[in-house]
Amino acid sequence: MRNVWTVASREARAYFTSPLAYVVLGIFALLSGYVFYASLIRFSNLCVMYGREPYYASLLNVNDLVVRPLFGTMAIIFLLVVPLITMRLLAEERRQGTAELLFTAPITSGQVVAGKFLGAAMLLASMLAVTLIYPFLILKSDAPPDIKPALVGYLGAFLLGLTFVAIGLFMSSLTENQIIAAFAAFGVLLMLWVLDWVADMATITLAGLLNLASLGLWEKAGLGTGGPTLGELLQGISLMGHSEDFRKGVFDTQHLVFYLSVVFMALFATQRVLESRRWR
Repeated sequence: MRNVWTVASREARAYFTSPLAYVVLGIFALLSGYVFYASLIRFSNLCVMYGREPYYASLLNVNDLVVRPLFGTMAIIFLLVVPLITMRLLAEERRQGTAELLFTAPITSGQVVAGKFLGAAMLLASMLAVTLIYPFLILKSDAPPDIKPALVGYLGAFLLGLTFVAIGLFMSSLTENQIIAAFAAFGVLLMLWVLDWVADMATITLAGLLNLASLGLWEKAGLGTGGPTLGELLQGISLMGHSEDFRKGVFDTQHLVFYLSVVFMALFATQRVLESRRWR
C-alpha cells in the first residue's frame, strides 16, 4: 500500500505543481457554475410564473430543475477534460524513458496502475469538491434542495468520472504519444457515451437475428419469442444510461457494480499491458 500511495502522491504533486490542474479546476467550476446559475434563474422565473397556481407549483422541484442539470453538465465536462488528465499518466513515462525505472524498481505493475489511477482520482475529487458550494448556496432559500438525492448525484458523477479515468489510463498505456492517448480516450469515451442514444433507436431484437432453430431453443428455454432487444443490450453497457438514476437521486446497486466492474476491467487491462512490456 505504501508503494501505491507513493505513486499516487507523486502524480497528485505533478498535477498541482503545473498549470493543468488549475486550468481544469477553473474551467470545471466556471462551466458548472454557469449552468447552475442559469438553471436557478429559470427555476425562479417558473416559480414567479406559476406560483399562484397550486397544481403547477407542486410540479416545480429544485432538485429536478436546478441540481440535476448540474450533474449532466459535469458528465459533458468529464468527457472533454478527463482525456487531458489521463493522457500523460503512462504515455509520458514511456516518452521520457522513466517507464524503465518504474519497471526495474521494487514495485509491481499493479501498484503502478493503482497509484496512477488514485493520483488522477484525487484531481477528479477536487473538481467535484469545488462545485459542492453550489447546492449549499440555496440551502437557506425558500425552496432548498433535498440533500440526499444531491449526494447520490455526486456519487454517480464521481463513479462516472472514475470510469472515464480508468479508460483514459488504459489508452495512455498503449502509446507514448500524449496527443494520441488523449484522442484515443476521447474516441472510446464518446462511443460509450452515444450508446445510450443508439439504444433508444435500436429496434432489432437478438432473436430476429437468429435462425428458426435457434428461435425454437429460445422459446423452449422460456425466454419468450422476442428475446432481449439490441437496444436493451446496448443500454446495459452504456456509461450514460447507468448514470441516469444517480442524477435522479436514486441509488441502485446494479449501477454501482457496473461502474466498479468497468473500472476494474480497465485497470486490469492496463496492468496486463504494463506487465507485457516489463518482460520484453
